Amino acid sequence: MHPLVFPWTVPSAVLGVLAYVLAVVAAAVVGRMVYNRGEGKSLGSPIVAGAFAFLLGAWFVSTKTPFEAQPIPLHTYGLMIALGFLFGIHLAARAAEKYASVDGLAFYLPGAPTLRQAAREKGDAGTYTGKMAREHLLDLSFWILAGAMVGARLLFIVVNWEGPNGYGANPSRIFDLTSGGLVFYGGFIGAALTSVWYARKHGINFRALADICIPVVALGHFFGRMGCMAAGCCWGKVCENANFLFGAEFPKGALAHGEMARSPEWASFIAEHGHTPALHPTQMYEGLGELALFAILLLFRKNKRFHGQILAMWLMLYAVLRLSIETFRGDWGRGMLLRWPEVDPVLLSTSQLVGVGMVVLGAVLFFLWKPRSAAPAVPAAPAAAA
Repeated sequence: MHPLVFPWTVPSAVLGVLAYVLAVVAAAVVGRMVYNRGEGKSLGSPIVAGAFAFLLGAWFVSTKTPFEAQPIPLHTYGLMIALGFLFGIHLAARAAEKYASVDGLAFYLPGAPTLRQAAREKGDAGTYTGKMAREHLLDLSFWILAGAMVGARLLFIVVNWEGPNGYGANPSRIFDLTSGGLVFYGGFIGAALTSVWYARKHGINFRALADICIPVVALGHFFGRMGCMAAGCCWGKVCENANFLFGAEFPKGALAHGEMARSPEWASFIAEHGHTPALHPTQMYEGLGELALFAILLLFRKNKRFHGQILAMWLMLYAVLRLSIETFRGDWGRGMLLRWPEVDPVLLSTSQLVGVGMVVLGAVLFFLWKPRSAAPAVPAAPAAAA
């Protein structure tokens, strides 16, 4: 396990250049958002908004320079999250373009502005619709990232509010991102709410959008769990058999090592051996399960019968996977709503409670959305869209 890919110390001059580059990127993002809001009718407003954003960013950077040289370690966890997000967005945007090129209603609602514009196009309407679906997916990715980060952080704060080391007793730690952490369920809820808002605003069929994005959510979650494995977080219980084939021993620097070293039960063991006892690699268990979910959802998406089918299936399948994995978890930062049994509890963590709700919600949505006729409700997906 390697929490850090390698440590960097960035010189002052490089930090200054990077800060100005970041101001340019921020200005480009602002300009693009204004351009999309105006549906591309004018370049004047995006240019003015982008220029204003750059000047504001450049002024802010100039007040902070020169920067002191800073050690900026490249964390494996952050790298894996970034790779999962970028790879997932690429696959989802590609699928959205191919689906919408075949049938605009595979992505948009009837009467959506994009469909009306496609009907007025002199060229290939399908090509235009597919291109705009890709653009909307890429634009949405920024909002999904923001919503997911906020939701994941908020749920972590909620489940770790109580106790002398909780956020209730130490409110100044709420905005200290270096102290951890994030909760996947919170991130999913935040991303889902953001997606609903964006879909309604642009006339996108949310259920169709979800079916396109959900498989890559499973793939991105796989990357995230590999990052957890490297960082040593979300660890499992101590293996009953110290020679268990899949047992993972976390070295100094891993979160599991640091937490268990402060535990009276394991402090002497870690001091003597320099690593944790063999733990169930729950990160690996869940990561492999996510890969399986990714393959299953892609297979069903090719021949789905109604919009929302893949979303409903994922809600049920992932919840069952998570409920199973939770019984092997041994970390103490996930929040226990009911400790049963009192020693080494298997019920009921916050994630298990959310998982039960997801199973019920997925089943209800599946039967509500399932068409009553035997005929397919949606056109077959293009082969390359998978």
